[in-house]
Amino acid sequence: MENYHIPVLLEKCVEALNIKDGGIYVDATLGGGGHSSKILQTGKGIKLFGFDQDPDALLHNQVLVKKYPEKFFLIDDNFSNLRTRLALHKIRKIDGILFDLGISSHQIDVDSRGFSFSLDGKLDMRMDQSGNLTAAEFLNNSDFKLLRKVFWEYGEEKQANKIANAIISVRKEQPFETTLQFADFLDKVISAKKRIKTKARIFQAIRIYINKEMEVLETALTDAIKILNPGGRIVVLSYHSLEDRIVKRIFNYEALDCICPPNFPQCNCDKVSRLKIITKKPILPCEQEIKNNSRARSAKLRIAEAKE
Repeated sequence: MENYHIPVLLEKCVEALNIKDGGIYVDATLGGGGHSSKILQTGKGIKLFGFDQDPDALLHNQVLVKKYPEKFFLIDDNFSNLRTRLALHKIRKIDGILFDLGISSHQIDVDSRGFSFSLDGKLDMRMDQSGNLTAAEFLNNSDFKLLRKVFWEYGEEKQANKIANAIISVRKEQPFETTLQFADFLDKVISAKKRIKTKARIFQAIRIYINKEMEVLETALTDAIKILNPGGRIVVLSYHSLEDRIVKRIFNYEALDCICPPNFPQCNCDKVSRLKIITKKPILPCEQEIKNNSRARSAKLRIAEAKE
């Protein structure tokens, strides 16, 4: 199995968790285990629960299970179910949680997963291989309205109408089956100057839609905040403007003391402020990290802390 890359902003993410000896922590996006390995080396007597639904990640991280049998617990599930799965381990409260969002470099590098437009593989793109909808099924069966909506909302693609129309026309003769076939189709539809960026946006939009990434993120962030101990940290690393907007909105809302209209003479909303925002502006990677890892270019790290 190919090696996983060093996580973006690794040191900053682990430092942001403010790990305390004996604490309970969650790596909601385990991936290659880079963050988890660092967390396990940092805290004494801690318990760490690592979530992932990707078979490769689960297999890869068995080494951490063997190395830290009393400290590390591997959970085969999407982070949207974190409260339920932690409850099964009799964990009601935690001292910190880390989300490293989006797709891992390993998933992109494996052609059979169908995430890359530069490698030839089946149009799959499912994070959870037991999921029902594949990228091929989405492209071959969706109507114009849904195709356009996904490309526009999740890819922020200005040529969404043109691409959606072309897909419906072409698939009548030849259904989409592989990544390179679809990438070649996009090359013929879009202008040469915008090909790489447009292909990246379209592939990203399909992945986000079929894995319900935005809906899952909102649920997980809200649940994570509810189970933080006072002083516990929530740390989120995002790579896409849509993700970052959700994180920023939820953090800002949970930090508010009142949501009554400004013209109300007194507060009637019973809103309770649950978070203190640590990063007024997101932490960004340095130029050297971006040079070493191009994926770091769009990364934004936000941190918040549960109020006492």
